[in-house]
Amino acid sequence: MPMLAMCMPILPGKLDKWKAMMEQVNATPDFANSREAAGVHERSFLQQTPAGDFLIITMEGNDPAASWAQIVSTMPPEFAEFAAEVHGLDVSAPPPSLPELFFDSRAQLGED
Repeated sequence: MPMLAMCMPILPGKLDKWKAMMEQVNATPDFANSREAAGVHERSFLQQTPAGDFLIITMEGNDPAASWAQIVSTMPPEFAEFAAEVHGLDVSAPPPSLPELFFDSRAQLGED
């Protein structure tokens, strides 16, 4: 199944706000339902590094890039404000380029 992985910074001083939002997201079926409606299975990871904290998102579905575009374009205003404050993501601006896959161990072995 096609997959997309993205990394976004969690801006300095915003980790507690991010964690609080993730608690809310995990407690609210509406968030998961919005991903199903977009045709994607999302997983979110926290990566803490000496260079800062990062959100790693994976999305699996028939067309994860189209699903991501749908998610961004239908994002509720309060979540868009959160994304701007915590990640620096302006959903009203043109989207940044999507990640480019450079290595797939199964593809190298002739598997899918």
